[in-house]
Amino acid sequence: MGDPVVKLSRGLPFLFLALVLVYLYAPVVVIVLFSFTTSPRLSMPIEGLTLDWYANALSNPLMSAALANSLILAAVSAVLCGIVGAAFAFGLVALKRPGLRAALLGASLLPAIVPLLVIGISLAVFFRALGFPQGMLNAAIGHILVSLPFVVLTMNARLETFDFSTLEAARDLGATPLRAFRDVTLPLVRPSIIGAALLAAALSLDEFVVTWFNIGNQLSVPVLVWGLMRRGVDPSINAIATILLTALVCLVVASNLLNRKKTS
Repeated sequence: MGDPVVKLSRGLPFLFLALVLVYLYAPVVVIVLFSFTTSPRLSMPIEGLTLDWYANALSNPLMSAALANSLILAAVSAVLCGIVGAAFAFGLVALKRPGLRAALLGASLLPAIVPLLVIGISLAVFFRALGFPQGMLNAAIGHILVSLPFVVLTMNARLETFDFSTLEAARDLGATPLRAFRDVTLPLVRPSIIGAALLAAALSLDEFVVTWFNIGNQLSVPVLVWGLMRRGVDPSINAIATILLTALVCLVVASNLLNRKKTS
């Protein structure tokens, strides 16, 4: 038999890890669990299971409009952040001066450091000064601003290990810069671009603060959930949160799988 103290010391790291995981995921599990309860009261024990709250949430016309707006914002963020972020990352690796490259990379990552409250208010004041009314366009610009640093960081990490000798070989064989990019570079970095774009879409779907300050009388799913929770929490809100959570998990998993594919 081993020393009990030794056994306890060996088990403490696993106990600590279990406590951290419970702390992180217990609220999420509760939200998902109560989205299936038959009782309108959020109390234990659960009386039964049903999908009625999902039907109620999806039949709400406000939910349909908010979901459509959120999907539009996510699609715009994914496409534009993927294109601009990839182009910016290519420009960074093409620079010959490491100091300038580090400075530009740091500047591009600043929106990820600045509090979202500051970004949201700054954009709202900026658009008002220009005379732009609040709406989807303002919110889309805010989502791109918030998501772009993560796309740049992802693409920069990929291109740091990119073998540019393949491009030189293509050029030596007579390929034009455009054809070399289309036939050599793009197939190699396409998984990274798509993965980074999916990450931007996930960040857009979850964005609330910047959206709330700039979307005006339009709705996104997080803004709608916030408005509904001001009147109290019922299982239909849990159902909306579970749908949003599922979409985010799917996007993040797909992004990770594509980013792993690029390195295999």
